[in-house]
Amino acid sequence: MEHTASSVQVGIPAAVLKPKKVRRRLDMTLWEKLYVAEIVRGLVVTSKHFFINMIGFIFPPAGKKRKVFTVYYPEEKLTLPPAYRGRPVLVADSDGAPKCVACGLCEKMCPAHAISVVAAEKAPGERYPERYTLDLGRCVYCGYCEEVCPKEAIVMSDEYQGLAQRDRHRLRFEKDQLLRPEGKVKARLSYVRRIYSKWNY
Repeated sequence: MEHTASSVQVGIPAAVLKPKKVRRRLDMTLWEKLYVAEIVRGLVVTSKHFFINMIGFIFPPAGKKRKVFTVYYPEEKLTLPPAYRGRPVLVADSDGAPKCVACGLCEKMCPAHAISVVAAEKAPGERYPERYTLDLGRCVYCGYCEEVCPKEAIVMSDEYQGLAQRDRHRLRFEKDQLLRPEGKVKARLSYVRRIYSKWNY
């Protein structure tokens, strides 16, 4: 059997990788060109959701879990999954000091250049971040900072309140504002250890 470069590269037999013919000159009927059926179907779906939510809002079922998927924020809050990427925060040790050793990997890896770290030394060979600035106005919540951190010192938390501001200067957070005790981000840390454990050599 003859192997092409693509079949060797992908690992699939060449017979399976045959290109399929596409009918480019497919003639549509007048009814299909008008898209009336699709528009009506879309309106039916939208109207169904609207009226179900409106009835559930006016007459919520007493003592039952309602079928309406709308969350009445801020009275109700969602239970976010551990994979949710909220505000990046710094993890603090039991004594309240940041676990960060100011290696600068998060600053180097950040695609939006939202992190700025100024390192200092407590003792010879023992570094800590003298200043740690995070500009959430530039952050893209990619999670590269937590992925690259060797000390699990920065994680994506489940915090989402206060991320929309009219003044961009209020989106600049310093070290003291970012510090969170390890117990508060325990769920996220266990999630990070689970998903990245296969890459630890």
